[in-house]
Amino acid sequence: MNIKIRNTLTEIIAVAIAITWMYSKLNGAANMSIASITQVLVQGIGISILAAIFSAIAIAIVSAIITKSKEKNVIDERDNMIEFYALRLSNVIFGISLVIILALLGWFNLPINFGIIAITLSVFLASICSTFLKIYLYK
Repeated sequence: MNIKIRNTLTEIIAVAIAITWMYSKLNGAANMSIASITQVLVQGIGISILAAIFSAIAIAIVSAIITKSKEKNVIDERDNMIEFYALRLSNVIFGISLVIILALLGWFNLPINFGIIAITLSVFLASICSTFLKIYLYK
């Protein structure tokens, strides 16, 4: 497996684990305080980071065992352009979702609890979309 695709798959796995964990903890978000919601969101971000580290290690070990070789991480101009496109997509998605969330908060009286959750989930959504773009462009 290509090292670039393997790294993007670990990002998707980490985000999926974090979103699943946060979803299970935020079922009663309407009745939770802002402090408890923020604690869950920060813990979810931490879980995402730890899941990315552990899944990268596990996938690298499994890939090395299967292929019995060590891949070199070669970076060229094409990789930089792909990363740039993915970063642009991520920024556009997050910017648009942030404006929508702020409009919902200001004009449509969205509760602040759901606004905080929506902003955090929009970061994860932007990350997922950028990793899918990277996978598409690396193939």
